[in-house]
Amino acid sequence: NIYQVLVSGSKSIGTFGTGFTYSGHPVPAAVALETLNIYEDCNIVQQVKNISPHFLERLHEFGVHPLVGEARGVGLIGAVELVKDKDTRLNFNPGLKVGPWVVRRAAEHGLIVRALINDTIAFCPPLIINDEQIDDMFDRFANAMDDAISMVNGI
Repeated sequence: NIYQVLVSGSKSIGTFGTGFTYSGHPVPAAVALETLNIYEDCNIVQQVKNISPHFLERLHEFGVHPLVGEARGVGLIGAVELVKDKDTRLNFNPGLKVGPWVVRRAAEHGLIVRALINDTIAFCPPLIINDEQIDDMFDRFANAMDDAISMVNGI
């Protein structure tokens, strides 16, 4: 029954497309395989295992910041959720766009981060990052968060 619907629909409106241009294409598949080879040759998995404790330590330091309701992460992926009230973890009014504001300030301090829902700021550094670069990343974010305190106090 499903097949017949797809066939008749395709006859009336054109081919039923279910993929993307690169889906199953041999070139991206070859690139993916080579990427896995590079990961293996460079021992990227062990690199992430070695460096992630420092990343997570620095990330979790933001848990005491007055605007952070939660700092969470695994491996080299992390996030801080900005909140209006730390005790109740009440989020800011979405219309204030506090997260995007912090992202812009971080960029002004030379850091690229991403705002997610509920004013959550995501960290996804390169897998080849080192301790010094992790410290630099979070120091820059701390500067943006210091700026955010002033901004939030003004609203």
